[in-house]
Amino acid sequence: MKLLSCLLSISLLTITPLISYSSSASTTDKKIGFSINNMDSSVSPKDDFYNFAVGNWVKNAVIPDDKTSVDSATDAFDQNSLKIQKIMEQAAAKSATAPQGSIIQQVGDLYTSGMNIELLNQLGINPIKPELAKIDAVSSKQDLITLMAAQNLMGMPSVFTILVLPDKKQSNLNALYHGSALSLGKDFYLSPDYSQQRKAYITHIAKILELAGETPSKAQTQAQTILELETSLAKVMLSPTEGKDVGRTYNKMTLAQLKEKTPNIDWDRYFSASGLSNVKEIIVTETDYIVKADQLLAERPLDEWKTYLRWQILNSSASILSEDFAQEDFNFFKKIMQGIEKPKPRNKEVGELVRKVLNHPTAQLFVEQYFPPATKAKAEEMVNNIKAEFKIRLEQNPWMSEATQKKALNKLDKMQIYVGYPEKWIDFSNVTIKRDDYFGNLIRLNQWQSRRNLDQMGKPVVMELFTGLANPTEVNAGYNTLGNRIEIPAGILQPPFFDASMDDAVNYCTIGAVIGHEFTHGFDSNGRLFDADGNLKDWWTPEDTQKFEAKANQLVEQYNQYEVLPKLFVNGKLSLTENIADLGGITIAYSALQRQLTDQQRSTKIDGYTPNQRCFIGWGQMWKSKWRPEVLRQTVLTDSHPPSQFRVTDPVVNVPEFFTTFDIKKGDPLWRDPEDLTIIW
Repeated sequence: MKLLSCLLSISLLTITPLISYSSSASTTDKKIGFSINNMDSSVSPKDDFYNFAVGNWVKNAVIPDDKTSVDSATDAFDQNSLKIQKIMEQAAAKSATAPQGSIIQQVGDLYTSGMNIELLNQLGINPIKPELAKIDAVSSKQDLITLMAAQNLMGMPSVFTILVLPDKKQSNLNALYHGSALSLGKDFYLSPDYSQQRKAYITHIAKILELAGETPSKAQTQAQTILELETSLAKVMLSPTEGKDVGRTYNKMTLAQLKEKTPNIDWDRYFSASGLSNVKEIIVTETDYIVKADQLLAERPLDEWKTYLRWQILNSSASILSEDFAQEDFNFFKKIMQGIEKPKPRNKEVGELVRKVLNHPTAQLFVEQYFPPATKAKAEEMVNNIKAEFKIRLEQNPWMSEATQKKALNKLDKMQIYVGYPEKWIDFSNVTIKRDDYFGNLIRLNQWQSRRNLDQMGKPVVMELFTGLANPTEVNAGYNTLGNRIEIPAGILQPPFFDASMDDAVNYCTIGAVIGHEFTHGFDSNGRLFDADGNLKDWWTPEDTQKFEAKANQLVEQYNQYEVLPKLFVNGKLSLTENIADLGGITIAYSALQRQLTDQQRSTKIDGYTPNQRCFIGWGQMWKSKWRPEVLRQTVLTDSHPPSQFRVTDPVVNVPEFFTTFDIKKGDPLWRDPEDLTIIW
């Protein structure tokens, strides 16, 4: 099932976007983490730091057929995957006799239902027939509105989506948001680079429709109609860069104003079908999009919209139905779009989905078995040291006025950091999970989550930690803008990001730099627009804003020069927030390390390298990666995170200590004159 993406204002480390993970039994024997064997000593760090740090790894790395890339995140996720798999199998062995609603029962029975491929093949399209029948019964466009709301509740939004999040300008109060639901993105529909994929998309839609019982000729006609509708919507969508503009995506309007802009959508009916009453206002993230959707709803025939809603059900469900549907879903979304040659093993596929939809129940079992208190304590100590270092750097900031500096220090002081897992877990026990109803289980979970979310409209924000891409089993870390908080999940606190047996130099410039990266997100080009309480508010003097933007523009220009594929360059503006955070992360981590090193440690080499050298090499090895070109292109065009290899050298050539550490002087390829360095935090 294609999970609903969230509009949360959260900046995630996201080591490798769009990864498809897998693992094998041999993972336990695999040497991961920092190693001088990854380096290519024939390359000078003065010429090519990335290949100096990881050149041998790059030469030897092979992307498995069921992956889009290999990198540090896949190494860590492979470890976690084996642990998760063990958890799933243990739960499945006990769930039949476990108390109803218990963690073991829910995790084990959901996993069991997904692994029963014989039953899924027997059922074929039957699990979604009731939903398709509802669409067939639609006799008016008013009925369409009701079905759109129902699909959104099931986690299958058709044209647009609504959900509840903290109000960006009043972050202690929950507000209703409206967003687009076109998951393939603007470039897919409009860019010449995707012309072949669009042709394949039409073929894919037609095949899915045929599997659902449509004739080949009608399926082809309907596929063309679906693409036309989506292309019309894509034309008015914000680009990925525009979508990063928090001011542009915050458009609060009253219900009367929404109705005036979109007279063809019966919002009273939609909200009623969503279980919402007394909706007074809504925050629209894309005004042109919803106006266009309203226009198309009036212009296009009812049958075309019924076809489109039918496609949304099929598209969202294909991967969790019988093997013929799942295989066709894989052929397009994974093989054509991402270059993956074969699907993951069934147990890994199902285990990963269970991990996501039963995130806290699975995480509880994970933490109990694999996250010792000593690891949590060590990470928390490093967090405190990184925060203290950031405070010093703010206090000593040479370009910020005293007025803005005082507010920046207040924001840092109020920033909350959480490590590993939440003190209070989300209770899923009210959701019915059956051993023989995979599709029904997932729909009930989605509906429960949607209902639970929408019920918070207009209420004070109750903080729930470690959810979504920051849940405890994730290899990730995140800064939540509206909550002004950082979450470091248990899943990333392992090699190659954190290793208690490794020296401080490596740990500070891997997991320490990750922590520094998240702190910096509070003060990047988007984070700086929010105050200490997480409200969208201008707290900078005009002069400081001008100085910051000048420095930010230097980074934009720097990254715009990097060619990823022929004629495809990093988008410095789209990736600006991550580039600022990377620069801040390694800068702060390096400085914090200096306060930890004793004189003896400074002069002691390990494997022939000083602590400062191991620091920067550790940073480089954390971002080692090899990609499939299909995903590399998609990442550059749509993702705010630049490809991993551009997260190594490009930040450190703005760190003065990098040049002294490797004796890089004027005339060397990596040298940059001091006046050309971008130093923000």
